[in-house]
Amino acid sequence: MSHILFHIPHSSLTIPNMFWSICVKDVDYIKKTNLFLSDYLIDKLVPDQCNRLKFRYSRIFCDVEKFKDDSKETMAKKGMGVVYTKDCENIITVPNKKYKNIIIKSYYNKHHNKLDKISTNILNKYGKCVIIDLHSYSDEMVKKLFNSHNNPDICIGVDSFYTDENLIKMTIEHFKKCGYSVEINKPYVGTIIPNKYINTKDTRLKSIMLEINKRIYLNNENDFFYLKNCLNDYYQKLLKYDKFV
Repeated sequence: MSHILFHIPHSSLTIPNMFWSICVKDVDYIKKTNLFLSDYLIDKLVPDQCNRLKFRYSRIFCDVEKFKDDSKETMAKKGMGVVYTKDCENIITVPNKKYKNIIIKSYYNKHHNKLDKISTNILNKYGKCVIIDLHSYSDEMVKKLFNSHNNPDICIGVDSFYTDENLIKMTIEHFKKCGYSVEINKPYVGTIIPNKYINTKDTRLKSIMLEINKRIYLNNENDFFYLKNCLNDYYQKLLKYDKFV
């Protein structure tokens, strides 16, 4: 193991039974939507030897990447906050306040407590921690959500404090050398910061988001393994990354 942590919040397809009590769509529709919205197989691209925290459940059940306070979450206006009421277009659930509170307490908070604990353990052991917030997206999805076109192969999401220029530069250069187009904060913005460290300005901690366009790894097996090797090489470079101040 190392000081690198891959955070994988959206790759699971598991939907607990309680979801169906608020669902207003049929099973076939939800299965299709679940697959469409998921970061399908993105967890299989992560180097085998590294630390990882994968959320066990589908994002349409609980999205741990969002702020739990809807007033702070821009995507909540689109019905895609912690508890989704809509997919990209249609209403899929009608949750009440009690249901949402259960999701936050029993699923959302537990995941973030794990993220706090793992990142703290890494910091205590290595004196540094780099979080790779790993996602995927489709052109069709961001067109529906943001009317975004001409999207890159890889979107790099950054934080104004926890993502430094050296890490950004290294990441851009690496993926461009692999032959991918790269942009910063397009179509997605930002990266995960453990709750424990959001306001601490702890210089030992870094975080960067990788949003990988599904077109570069889901079309065929060769593309998949090429990207997997590219990510493994990126991981090896991160092991040597030491720009902590």
